[in-house]
Amino acid sequence: MRSSTLLSSALAALVQTAAAVTGAAEGFAKGVTGGGSASPVYPTTTAQLVSYLGDSSARVIMLDRTFDFTGTEGTVTATGCAPWGTGSGCQTSINLNNWCTNYQPSAPKVTVKYDKAGILGITVKSNKSIIGVGSKGIIKGKGLRIVSGAKNVIIQNIQITNLNPQYVWGGDAITLDNTDMVWIDRVTTSLIGRQHVVLGNNPSGRVTISNSKFDGTTSWSATCNGYHYWGLYFTGSNDVRPRTPSHLSPHSQLTHPR
Repeated sequence: MRSSTLLSSALAALVQTAAAVTGAAEGFAKGVTGGGSASPVYPTTTAQLVSYLGDSSARVIMLDRTFDFTGTEGTVTATGCAPWGTGSGCQTSINLNNWCTNYQPSAPKVTVKYDKAGILGITVKSNKSIIGVGSKGIIKGKGLRIVSGAKNVIIQNIQITNLNPQYVWGGDAITLDNTDMVWIDRVTTSLIGRQHVVLGNNPSGRVTISNSKFDGTTSWSATCNGYHYWGLYFTGSNDVRPRTPSHLSPHSQLTHPR
């Protein structure tokens, strides 16, 4: 009986250790804690993942499977545009926020059919650690949004993929806007319609991106040659260094940038 109790305790401790963030952020997000010592949770559905990411509790969220958002919000068929041509390797564009109408009025009109879930990422609130288990933590068809004052977030060892890659404005993998203390570590993004990482129009505070891969290899591109539209977009009103800096480690990799 005693041996059984000791074994159970040891296994519980092992699981707790495996569910912890690996390492610590360097650079501007040094000191970020994410969900801290909160008991790990393992979502099993897309709805549960959205709920955990968007609630007000400190959480350590373990991803041990693929969360496929493709089709969860339906598809949209609409008129878009083809500013760079209509060849098989060319991205066309969704007319999001009337982008085609206002900025490409002379471009040929085309029919676009896209997955609605990819357009806007999942809202991530403050004090969250999002950790992939081995190579299993995959979010397909939807990105992540850390915005509107959310802070103290760790994203580690996950993959984000397949956000309407044939369309500009098809979706962004990770969006930061009016946030602070964010660590993006060992994250791989691929087959993204627009940006792999966006620091939006409002100030984004202390951000570290480390040991990550932003894979721009694609069958569709704005240059029609297999090179992704954009990779990283860093902007924001009142971004003043060193008050609102971002740190990209030399071990991060951007493949096939435009």
